[in-house]
Amino acid sequence: MIEVHLAPPTGHKPELDLQTVVLLAQSADDAFERCVTLALQKTRASTVMIMLRRAESDELEVVAAAGRRSEVAVGRRLSRGQGLGWHVISTAKPYLVKDVHIRQDAHFLAGQPKPGMYLGVPLLAPDGALLGVLSADTTDSPEILGEADAQLLLLLGQAAGVAYSRWKALDDARRSAWQYQQLAHLSAQLETLSDPDDIAREALEMLLALSGFTAGTVMTLRADGLTHLAMVRGTPEASDIVKAVLSEPHKPSGLVADVMASDCSVAVPDYMAYPGARPGVTRLYSALAAPLRCDGKVVGTIGLLQLDSPREIPAELVALLDMVAARVDRAQERVGNFRQMRRMREAALRAVGRMIEGRDGETFGHTDRVTTLSLRLGEALGLEGEALQHLRWGAYLHDIGKVTLGDDILRKPGPLTPDERQNMQKHVIVGDHLLRDEIFVPREVREVVRFHHERWDGAGYPDGLCERRIPLLARIFSVVDVYDALVSERPYKPAWSHERAMAELRRGAGSQFDPQALAAFEELFDHDV
Repeated sequence: MIEVHLAPPTGHKPELDLQTVVLLAQSADDAFERCVTLALQKTRASTVMIMLRRAESDELEVVAAAGRRSEVAVGRRLSRGQGLGWHVISTAKPYLVKDVHIRQDAHFLAGQPKPGMYLGVPLLAPDGALLGVLSADTTDSPEILGEADAQLLLLLGQAAGVAYSRWKALDDARRSAWQYQQLAHLSAQLETLSDPDDIAREALEMLLALSGFTAGTVMTLRADGLTHLAMVRGTPEASDIVKAVLSEPHKPSGLVADVMASDCSVAVPDYMAYPGARPGVTRLYSALAAPLRCDGKVVGTIGLLQLDSPREIPAELVALLDMVAARVDRAQERVGNFRQMRRMREAALRAVGRMIEGRDGETFGHTDRVTTLSLRLGEALGLEGEALQHLRWGAYLHDIGKVTLGDDILRKPGPLTPDERQNMQKHVIVGDHLLRDEIFVPREVREVVRFHHERWDGAGYPDGLCERRIPLLARIFSVVDVYDALVSERPYKPAWSHERAMAELRRGAGSQFDPQALAAFEELFDHDV
């Protein structure tokens, strides 16, 4: 067993046309296949293999083979010290062994020692970086390998290294372009989302698609200082494993604690050797996580997990995770600002309603009561989401047009004159016009304001609409508004009992009120809702 010391090239054109490998290869795999095929032909060895070094797992992986047992060679992984290729890796020089069957560190595809020779040369990138090993052996063959074969393998390995590096650079460029395209798509998608769970789900789905990792997680930091598994995505098996370990709120530890303490991404290619590994976790091999922030403070983490086999974690993937985390931060901040604005808007609209009820001489709490009852009735009739929001805003603003009426009308203890009643009825039109120029007030809200005094039989005001021509939200609110007016004390009447008010409403079923809405309203009280 010797290291082969090669003489400088003589200047002669080598027997092998290296351009055959470099220029005609259609992919990195194709370059390797051409390399081992040509090496087998030129050296007349029994088997030729190319093994790439996998730094993340510290293994040599057979990626191409030609000759005997080549079909069982590809995909085989040799850990450090297993196989003579590790000597080539450690020295970065050609290595020739005359009698491999006596070597304890030799690896035989047949599973048992065989006589023969071994020749391994380093597979180098154009910049001199060590990619792996190109090897030939003469197991069960009388062929002799020597310096000429080593020179040939070096030249051929150099060509294969060039081709591999070229195609890998091209693949990396394509992958990066695709990743940035997906990142741009994610950014646009997050701008359309308003639910934190939807934001986390979109981010994790994209990360899993781009990285190929087994599972993705979002951990959040609660007010009590414990971390909580807010979201997990991945295969059903992986999700179940993650939930079994992280589902219960717990004190930040391990990877999550390191990310929160350092306020930066942490990558763990070998989780088994990680000092912060959680006790009892046996199937997690690689992991990385990045911080999620709100107002500059770390409030959680987003991460990727690889189960059952180790994964390389290149710097590009860490950078991608950081970019996704930053986009999630911005989306969550936008949602938080939107929710704050919505709360402020809700408070302002409610304040308007309460101010109007004070001028109208109504009992305190009318706005809150009709809003609560309207929402219950709307839910009973199947409304949800935006429809309920529109109904709530309509309840807040239904009498906003009364701001133009004087106290002589609003607080008059007796019946209104025909002229006064006509002025009173104009408040729905005035309210509609007041809100029409407010771009944040949807049409459905203005419909509650304008049409809540219309009647099912068409005898209402201001437009004499009937039946289903009256918008549904206005029909719903009409029932609630009249009920609350009946059971509340007003300047011109005492409060009625619930039973008397319901009897009055039933008399108006099919004439004043939508029969379906009134029936659902009665059921609210039948079930003590």
